[in-house]
Parts: sequence; structure tokens; C-alpha cells
Amino acid sequence: MNLTKKVTKKSLFVIFPLVLLSLFVNWRVGPLKFVALFGNPAFVNIRISMAMSIVIGGILGIANLRGLVWGIDSLLGTYKANTKLVFLSLFRLGLLFAVIIVLVALRLINLLGLLVGMTVVFVILIMEAVKMAKEQGKEENS
Repeated sequence: MNLTKKVTKKSLFVIFPLVLLSLFVNWRVGPLKFVALFGNPAFVNIRISMAMSIVIGGILGIANLRGLVWGIDSLLGTYKANTKLVFLSLFRLGLLFAVIIVLVALRLINLLGLLVGMTVVFVILIMEAVKMAKEQGKEENS
């Protein structure tokens, strides 16, 4: 199984329990009051807002990873790889930025939940990459 599929499956395995947990947390009590500063929709309960934002953050993180893989795969065998890589990376980053700005402007997400979802994908990606590097190092030493 390739790295992208592993990261996607493990991210979903972590994100959905986080979503369920966020539905049971009272975000308006005590030290969690600061969550309201990160843009809660006025028409949605804050618990649903956090859960939805975590899911959207995970989806954006996975989409960003798949876009990165697609961009690198499209470069293999091309002559001007550096220019194309820069263009595809900036396009992907701009698209991600535009989607986040639109969601924030429409007050559809909570930025803290979005950050949690994207961070889960990033941490799992790093863990899987380190694991694969260790496995390849063992194979080379054998």
C-alpha cells in the first residue's frame, strides 16, 4: 500500500473519534471559551461547528497531500521539472488558501477545528514517512 493511502486511512481513523469527542465537549465553559474567538458560525451550535471544522480540515489536508503527490508524479520524465513544480505547488497552495478564505468569510468553519484536522493529517504523514524510511534503511543494511 502506498504512503498516500496509508495516511488517508489512518487520518480518517483518528479524525472521526476526534469529531465524536468534540461533540461531547462543552466549548463555552472555563478555559475552552477562547474557541469562540476562532470564528464560530452564528447559526450552528459550536459543537457541530467544531466537528464539521475538524472534518473539513482533514479533508483539506488529505486533498493537499494528494495534490502534492499528483504534482510530483506529473513531473517525472519532464525536461523543465523545476518550473513546473514551482507552478503546481503555488497553484495548489493558492487553491487551498482560497478555499480556506471563502470558508472563513462565510463563517462556515471554526479555525481551531480546521487546524486540528489538518494537523492530524500532517502528523500521521510524518510518522508514516519516518516508518517507511526506517524500513528502507533496514532493507539496505541487510
